[in-house]
Amino acid sequence: MKMIKCYIQYEKLEALREKLFEMGVPGISVIDAKGIGKPMSHLKSDPALKVPQFHPCVEISVVLESEAVDEVVGMIEKTLHTGSLSDGKIFVLPVEEAIRVRTGERGKQALY
Repeated sequence: MKMIKCYIQYEKLEALREKLFEMGVPGISVIDAKGIGKPMSHLKSDPALKVPQFHPCVEISVVLESEAVDEVVGMIEKTLHTGSLSDGKIFVLPVEEAIRVRTGERGKQALY
């Protein structure tokens, strides 16, 4: 199993939610976040920028079977891409175990 975490603009949340569920993901979590995504090298080229500022964004987490990760990440990239600096970031992390507390189901059974 893998966890996909992505940080996106609020404006893209509904479009991404719809596409994730169309693909059959077992569920998503959404957290309001703030982030600094501008590379530090940009600060050096613009002396007016002393300290980078936080920008509001959304953190989305999805846990799914490893076999589905490439397809889902590809869809996320396609949905978010505008070519702008604030398009977002995607991270893929290993998940060692999933447990549905209510039933005690483990592994892939706990996802669906």
